[in-house]
Amino acid sequence: MLNLIMKAIGINSGDASREDTGLINTGLLSGILLLEAAHSDYHCSREELEHVVDTLKSMYGLRQDHVDELMVLARAERENAVDLHRFTRFANEKMTRQEKVTLLEGIWRIILADGRIDKYEEHYARKISDLLWLDHSDYMDAKKKAGRDQNS
Repeated sequence: MLNLIMKAIGINSGDASREDTGLINTGLLSGILLLEAAHSDYHCSREELEHVVDTLKSMYGLRQDHVDELMVLARAERENAVDLHRFTRFANEKMTRQEKVTLLEGIWRIILADGRIDKYEEHYARKISDLLWLDHSDYMDAKKKAGRDQNS
């Protein structure tokens, strides 16, 4: 699977450093968790998907064609996933606290994209925050920052 992901975003497995591999894995992981946020209220809007793409571009500095490939893989993984624990466990092993906070901010931007917060969306954000071992203050700060970004 990792070779497929690396090939999809233009890295040959023989040329991939450990850092590249980590980026690919965390990029895919982020795509899955962001897509789940977009679907958490059982309605995924165009605006929410645009926020997923924009977040992946800004978090990882990816080109559009790489994000498109990553989205295909993230959708497939999300559809086959039984739960989120393996993804958040990987995030806790590979991502810094600040990277996880940035991911949570992205989740909140997606939730706020349609101008309302559904109870399922809020529950999802809280659950991910807890599974990523973030503090309540991180959760609130991410929500506030996403709200400010939305209004600017």
